[in-house]
Amino acid sequence: MRGIAELLAAAGIDVRALATTATERAQRLEPRAFLREAGLEIEIDRRGAVGRGRPVINAMQRGVRYTLLDTGAAGVSEWEPDHGRQFDRLYHGVLDELDPEFVLTFGGAPEDVQRRREARRRGALVVFGLRNLGYLVRGAFAEVDAVLTPSRFLTERYREAIGLESTPIPSPVDVDDVRAPQRDPIFTTYVNPSRGKGVMLFARLAEELGRTRPDIPLLVIESRGTAGALVAAGLEGGFDLRRHESLMISGGVPNPRDLFSATRVLLAPSVHEEAWGRVAQEALVNGVPPIVSDRGGLGEACSGAGFVLSLPEGLSPETTRPVAADDVTPWVELVARLADDEAFYESCSADAAAAGARFGPEAITPRYLAFFDGVRRAGEMLA
Repeated sequence: MRGIAELLAAAGIDVRALATTATERAQRLEPRAFLREAGLEIEIDRRGAVGRGRPVINAMQRGVRYTLLDTGAAGVSEWEPDHGRQFDRLYHGVLDELDPEFVLTFGGAPEDVQRRREARRRGALVVFGLRNLGYLVRGAFAEVDAVLTPSRFLTERYREAIGLESTPIPSPVDVDDVRAPQRDPIFTTYVNPSRGKGVMLFARLAEELGRTRPDIPLLVIESRGTAGALVAAGLEGGFDLRRHESLMISGGVPNPRDLFSATRVLLAPSVHEEAWGRVAQEALVNGVPPIVSDRGGLGEACSGAGFVLSLPEGLSPETTRPVAADDVTPWVELVARLADDEAFYESCSADAAAAGARFGPEAITPRYLAFFDGVRRAGEMLA
């Protein structure tokens, strides 16, 4: 969603972004430090921080003006009761100031629907940025004029399930954020060790590689899933991954380019159906071959590059033990070949870079501008 905002701003459109600082991370993120580390100059407005009020963080990046309500320790599903009224005051202020033609948003709570209703009452067209499978119920898209998805997979799934029509356009990526200026491709990297992201497969994969190929370094990037979750997964399978010196852990990074500077191969063995595969898309931009599961839109995001492998039958987000060693043999063999066969790796890397070029602004921007222009023309016909 931020990428879409920045793409529109780069095309000369006046864009204002309003959000809270709540995240889905397992460990609380300190928003001000995170934003500064990401290179933003921020200003803190404390005028609303009286009683139960919270400070507001203002920033400008790539033509987008950001207003973030600092909701403290509250998570994404927790901030509304205590801070919803303050957020609404900020929201109405933005509507008054900008008088927007479009409001690009998401969310299915009653408060989200009410905010969309208010935008339409003021004459704005509401575009729903649909990025997951969490809205497969009729009525979830009340007060919406158009729906935007990142993949054909997601568009087709919603059409089949609830008859929703939507427009699929790949998520934009900002090359400055994503492409590492210098690369030392060492690690086979896995992001977010959680059940939905395939930790029960990766735990076994890490065990087998640690035993048979300790010369192949593995890097795990924490997010909602943590190193503790990965170790616990291994212990459920009867092995302790902490004994493998080839397995390293890193905290989250402010920019994707920091992740890919040392990544040789990306692993994305997601178990749940991904709406898209942004991390695979970012790997392609860096010329990093991704190895992904065949669930959801991950294969679509690879755009003909990288590798799409099947998961063991029965593996689901509810699986509580690592898969069998035989189940990861294709993954182990492919990782080993990409580590050993330099000519093969270079060919795969070139294919990845060529696929990644399809996500550049020169290819993606006209599609987004045409989409919003179509929404505008449809709105004029209904007026």
